[in-house]
Amino acid sequence: SGSNAPVIMPERLAKTDPFTQVTEMVGSGPYKFVANERVPGSLVVYERNPDYVPRSNGRPSFTAGPKIVHFDRVEWHVIPDAATAAAALQSGEMDWWETPTADLLPLLHRDRQITIEIQDPTGDLGCMRPNFLYPPFDNVAFRRALMGAVDQRAFMTAAAGTDPTLSHVPAGVFCPVSPLASDAGMPKLVGEPDYAAVRRAIAASGYKGEKIVVLGATDFPIIDAACNVGLDMLKKAGLHVDYVATDWGTLVERRGNKAPPENGGWNVFFTYWGGLDMFSPAADASIRGNGDAGWFGWPKFPDRERLREAWFASQDLPTQKKIASEIQVQFFKDVPFYPLGQLFNPIAYRDGVSGILDGGFVLFWNVHKS
Repeated sequence: SGSNAPVIMPERLAKTDPFTQVTEMVGSGPYKFVANERVPGSLVVYERNPDYVPRSNGRPSFTAGPKIVHFDRVEWHVIPDAATAAAALQSGEMDWWETPTADLLPLLHRDRQITIEIQDPTGDLGCMRPNFLYPPFDNVAFRRALMGAVDQRAFMTAAAGTDPTLSHVPAGVFCPVSPLASDAGMPKLVGEPDYAAVRRAIAASGYKGEKIVVLGATDFPIIDAACNVGLDMLKKAGLHVDYVATDWGTLVERRGNKAPPENGGWNVFFTYWGGLDMFSPAADASIRGNGDAGWFGWPKFPDRERLREAWFASQDLPTQKKIASEIQVQFFKDVPFYPLGQLFNPIAYRDGVSGILDGGFVLFWNVHKS
């Protein structure tokens, strides 16, 4: 899943240090993880769980309903090179590609034995997250000034190409298909920015030329694309940029470092949230203002926290919508992150594969192969 999930586990494991990796795999679902066949970064294997009994009625729907399996074994191959993955799908070496890259979709569309579908209408929402502990992003005037440089269409074109079905802009705080989405307080986020005006606003904010350490993940295509556009944006805005190109695993480790940027910390990183993660204030960690207890960047926004509590206390959808609009207005005043647009990630699979369930991530049950 796109973010942290609540996992039910034995009490003895739940009581362990949360920062200690649990190596024991316990599963009660239709498939079992085959630990001794795992090749880190290359192969994960699942086998049918003979002890799992699906419910006798109901309709399979995402993670609900009976989980009926039709394969004794599933192999998940990690193929970092997209061209190699595309060739494997075309030749029949594999049956299903989880996230084909946008640049190769035209090639796959020409193959009549391959189907390309968008399964998740909530998509993924791009995010440029600043660190609020150090200059210049600790300065709200600076954060607001830089918002004028954001062109969501440029970010989405870099990640998804020019096919209009693969992205949506503008996108604000909440997922565009959420009933809480609105344009309240939203600035112009699409179109060529007025960089001269942005540079003047940044200078007026008191920016003193501080170096901005940007973390980028080159092994994650849509994040790499966002980072490349973001780097260009930051440089055009007249900022002193220090780009640290790394892999996603290293980025995830470093973004938890609260040290100053020059001592191993950071100022900015790019990522995506699943659309469901940003569906409401209940699940959206990126808009929180709970400081050290919050998501990486650690902002403190008491006004937004009070609005979030008011949303939880509301009794009906009209009231929730009103409060969500107020949260978005406050969002663009505080700028906890820079929204980059909504991206849709299609899947690709070969003829003969059927029964794939909608939902946004790979589910092996209910799938047939003729």
